[in-house]
Amino acid sequence: MKPIDQEQEKMSMSDVLNIEEFLMPTVNDIIEGEVVRVTPQEVTVDIHGATEGTIYLNELTLEQIESAHEIVQVGDKIKAIIKKVEDEQILLSRRALLQRDRFQELKQAFEKGEVLEGKVVRAVKNALIVNIGMDAFLPANMIDVDYVSDVTEYVGQTIPVRIVELNPRNKRMTVSRKAVIVDQLKVAREEQLSTLAIGDVVKATILRIEKFGAFARFGALEGLIHISEISHFPINVVSDALEVKQVVKAKVKKIDGTKIQLSIKAVLPTPFELFTENNYEGDLIEGEVTRLTEFGAFVKVAEGVEGLVHVSELSWGHKVNLEEVLSEGKIIKVKIISINKETGRLGLSIKQVEENPWVAFASKVGDVIKGEVTNVTNIGAFIKVAPYIEGLCHFSEASWNPNERLENIVSVGSEVDVKIISIDPEKRRLGLSLRQVKPNPWHQVEFKVGSVVTGTVEKIIERGAFINVAEDVVGFLPINQIAHKHISRVEDVLTVGQVVEVKVTRFDQKQFKLELSIRRIADDLEREEFNNYMKEQDEVENETLGDLFGESLKDLL
Repeated sequence: MKPIDQEQEKMSMSDVLNIEEFLMPTVNDIIEGEVVRVTPQEVTVDIHGATEGTIYLNELTLEQIESAHEIVQVGDKIKAIIKKVEDEQILLSRRALLQRDRFQELKQAFEKGEVLEGKVVRAVKNALIVNIGMDAFLPANMIDVDYVSDVTEYVGQTIPVRIVELNPRNKRMTVSRKAVIVDQLKVAREEQLSTLAIGDVVKATILRIEKFGAFARFGALEGLIHISEISHFPINVVSDALEVKQVVKAKVKKIDGTKIQLSIKAVLPTPFELFTENNYEGDLIEGEVTRLTEFGAFVKVAEGVEGLVHVSELSWGHKVNLEEVLSEGKIIKVKIISINKETGRLGLSIKQVEENPWVAFASKVGDVIKGEVTNVTNIGAFIKVAPYIEGLCHFSEASWNPNERLENIVSVGSEVDVKIISIDPEKRRLGLSLRQVKPNPWHQVEFKVGSVVTGTVEKIIERGAFINVAEDVVGFLPINQIAHKHISRVEDVLTVGQVVEVKVTRFDQKQFKLELSIRRIADDLEREEFNNYMKEQDEVENETLGDLFGESLKDLL
């Protein structure tokens, strides 16, 4: 029996050896064991072998911890990967196993494009290290859609990221926060754009400045503020008016697909509105002449505000040459005469800076004043009676003699006495009379039809002659009333300046009508001679009959 026991003993040792070989782990094996001892710096795990496994604190978890007690306790089941096998010690790593599993999860997240939460653990040169279960690299240009000048401000923050690069060999990953923001902005942009309308006023933040304008973000959208839309006043350099991160109010001016144009000046009060807040009609202000036109002069009265001085508002005088009064760049004083807030137009006056001469004019209707003839036209004579005041003497008011021509009475430059017969300061009209300076001679004379007067031939025309019978009283002598016999030409019988006796055949003081006749004088004389003759004949006849029948008549009586 003894040999049998030896064989059995021999097999038992072999079995023991086989068991030991089976239990000896190899590097990278994954084992599961029970925690038998925990200290702050390490964990001892029973892996059911000849030797227990050890997990140091830095291989226990992916998290940053101070003590192993924070993670495990005696009796916990734990999985780990063999990192090193020695005669007296087996080193395990739970972290490597977690890292491998986590890498597989991150690989799937990368393939699906999932958004992950990561904590920024530290900043490196121009980049960040973000922990997403494993450390990942976040370049500065992938932090935000805008340029980030200081990456350290993100340290300690939890941010959303997406894995954009993954290397399975060295398990290195690059993440992007910008990609997440871009997607979020895309969704938000479409939603915001669907409700955006031209004319909306938005608050926007200046993102970047270019020579031609500035780009600003409002919500998820971006818009361009062209340099011409920054201010109502001229701007040569955008950065003089705006700066990055400045918040501004702007109005949506144009929407073209995803391109949006904004205007800051559209929400700002215009220079005209600012001007009219403190300036009113009737105010006297100074301005600079900017340009001259046919219809007047434009005057700059404030930055961005111009008004028009119409030619009619240059001077109280009627005839003014614009270039003689004004020139570009000249500083002048003007009066605001109209403000149109709807059209943004400003009416100015130079002449109304001074007192209205028509208001200051002291003369009244009925006064006789002196004046200077400035022009003679077919309607009458214009006469200047005071600075900037001219009146019109209509040709009908030139002389009581209706046949007297105005140009024969006055000439340009001559000084005359005139009577004011009408005045309208509002319309700046003055009616003057030359003839009414003297009494109406037609009211001074009394002519009876049939009376004979002496007059002087003043003018000869084809159909007769005008006879002056008193100062400014002229009658008309028709050609058929000059002589008994038919005459073809008045000049054959009468000459200008000739003194003649004429008979009044018609006299109308109101209508200034006086009709005369020489022929009637001769007719009346002949009639008178005939009547005298007939009277004499009657007397002769009576005397003869008396002589013949005188005695007999006496007897009869």
